[in-house]
Amino acid sequence: MTRDLTEQVSYLQGLTEGLNINDGGPQGKIITGILDVLNEITANIKELREDVFELGEYLDSMDEDLCELQETVIEYEDDCDHIEIECSNCQEKLYFDADVLDEEDTIEIICPRCNEVVFVNDGSFDYEPCCFEDEGLAFEQGGVNPSPS
Repeated sequence: MTRDLTEQVSYLQGLTEGLNINDGGPQGKIITGILDVLNEITANIKELREDVFELGEYLDSMDEDLCELQETVIEYEDDCDHIEIECSNCQEKLYFDADVLDEEDTIEIICPRCNEVVFVNDGSFDYEPCCFEDEGLAFEQGGVNPSPS
């Protein structure tokens, strides 16, 4: 379509030259100005179409990457149990991998909102592991009681 516009504007410019429309006269100036504006519009439309095409390709690439990431996350979630903790200070919900419980080193889970220690894997916290449901990212009820045993 842009090609058609470019050809049509070129045709009109050829007609004005063929009809010997004087650039110095008022009608000639108006027609020349209109044709110049049409050239600019056509060039802008062509540029916009190229940009839209590039954006479409970029979005397709992002969509593919997002699908791969989603598949990876879902596979990871299906393989792992997760612990849910609610911060006793600010009620922020935190989730972490249940494998932290098996670590020999002491690991503290700190709330990113209020910097409160909400869990330490030294046996001082009661917990019930929860895992992701197969059909979505919702968590089953359960979690960690942040009060010491």
